[in-house]
Amino acid sequence: MKISNYQFANEEVVLDFHHYEACQFNTCRLVVLGHGDFAFERCEITNCEFTFAGPAASSIKTMATIYHQMGDQGKALIEGTFNQIRNAAGNSPA
Repeated sequence: MKISNYQFANEEVVLDFHHYEACQFNTCRLVVLGHGDFAFERCEITNCEFTFAGPAASSIKTMATIYHQMGDQGKALIEGTFNQIRNAAGNSPA
């Protein structure tokens, strides 16, 4: 669903399956569930936090486990994943 020119304030916003265009987010909790893609286009995000729930939270927990329990190899694997994310910035929707 595309949402355009909307102002979100002091609320929880589930991002999955939404394309936000020219929206403003102020002091919001932005929730990624991991069920579908989302996108931001020309949006302003101020004093917000990202949180992860459902499958997305499981992915984050898996990455944390690899990082902390697999020694240097685990750290290198997760850092490599972050480098892929950094190098792919802006190439596709989240």
